[in-house]
Amino acid sequence: MQSDERKSLAEEIGCRVLEVLLRQAAANRESGNRLRAQVRTVMNAHTAPCRLTAKLVLEQLNVTPAPSIRRVQEVMQEIRASSSVSR
Repeated sequence: MQSDERKSLAEEIGCRVLEVLLRQAAANRESGNRLRAQVRTVMNAHTAPCRLTAKLVLEQLNVTPAPSIRRVQEVMQEIRASSSVSR
């Protein structure tokens, strides 16, 4: 195999890998957007006098596999920082 053929093959492989990574990144963004929407819905629906915790939110989510409690905490912090939801 000559160097031009190797370079062409490497570019082709690189393009295939890039396509896979781009699809995965899009799927991850979509999944994150769904999680944020579900957490926001739970937060907006919360009317109890007790403080809304990530554990309570996690119990109300219909997501499989369930996100980690830390991820739910992060999403709740993002939502609280960007909106008027204070719970």
